[in-house]
Amino acid sequence: MKAILTTLCSIAAINFIGTDLRAEISDVEIHCIPKKMDASGNQNSPSGSIMRAKERWSYDVTIENKTFKDLSGLEMKYVIFFKHEKLGARDAATPRRQSGSVTIGSLKSHEKKSVTTNSVELDNAHLASNYYYSDGGRQKAQDTLGGLWVRVYQNGQQLAEYANPSTLMKEHWQ
Repeated sequence: MKAILTTLCSIAAINFIGTDLRAEISDVEIHCIPKKMDASGNQNSPSGSIMRAKERWSYDVTIENKTFKDLSGLEMKYVIFFKHEKLGARDAATPRRQSGSVTIGSLKSHEKKSVTTNSVELDNAHLASNYYYSDGGRQKAQDTLGGLWVRVYQNGQQLAEYANPSTLMKEHWQ
């Protein structure tokens, strides 16, 4: 009995000592907030029948190391989802996505780092009063932000994943 207990303790010690220094998925917490970067004023078409405006949106992403050890070799990859509506069209909005990556480097124990994604341009357009499309096409078109899907990698290995809304994880990454 004593020999079995000694063997089990030895195996447990070898497994504990042999663990690597990579973090687990629950060791990193991710939050994101959409942020309006800028907006251009209304622009009229030469005929004055169409009013257009553009907005640039990005996400502020906060990554927090929840462990008692430093994490190094971190990189964040992301996909921003948005929908594009076409003025005068009768069909549904077209889903679009923009991907990117940011090198985070390292996070000390319980440190938070905030990074900003590249921005996407969202268009808003509408017909001036008394104008309409005779075929019943859309008189107002507004692009909309759909959400953000983030993956954090440590030395090339996926470490954490977050999507807002979470239903985006049902989509294809690329």
